Amino acid sequence: MSEPMSEQQNMTGNDGAGQGGGGQGGAGRDGAAPGGAAPSLITGTQYLKSSSIASVGAPEAFYNLPPRPHIGLRLDVNARQLSEDQPNFEVSIALQGIGYRQAPTPDQPEPEMLYKVEMIYAGLFALQNVRQDMIEALLLIEAPRQLFPSARHVLLSLIREAGFPVANIQPVDFHALLQNRRGQS
Repeated sequence: MSEPMSEQQNMTGNDGAGQGGGGQGGAGRDGAAPGGAAPSLITGTQYLKSSSIASVGAPEAFYNLPPRPHIGLRLDVNARQLSEDQPNFEVSIALQGIGYRQAPTPDQPEPEMLYKVEMIYAGLFALQNVRQDMIEALLLIEAPRQLFPSARHVLLSLIREAGFPVANIQPVDFHALLQNRRGQS
């Protein structure tokens, strides 16, 4: 299972660095595999796999910074099995954010860019007692749902440490993202 999902979001705001992640998720007893044990998604280590940020036009970009820059966000989710004989997976969220001095408009579809940030945030997950038909939902909805608060926190920290005001990034509906991808195939 190594199919990516992607979503684009545009947001304006300030503050809002989310934190969290970790823990255990599950699918409920009615999704139990044969044998009756409750299915579970076990969360292991979460980590920043790679990151980069470019301050476009620095130092001039820092003159008269807006209090709430606009950020365009692109998000992709990937899951890959680590070994064919074990139910262990790496799930990663690739985030690309572009900070603009103002939101795009029909008259100015590409406003002045302030920064571009890219990162991949990943986690290790194990599946236990899971039916085959539940694997995709657990890996492409529940696992990224657990990763996203920490990934968002790291992304906003990178932007803040680069000297830019941060925007508020809302939670992502990974279920809708998966449904959208299915509709495009």
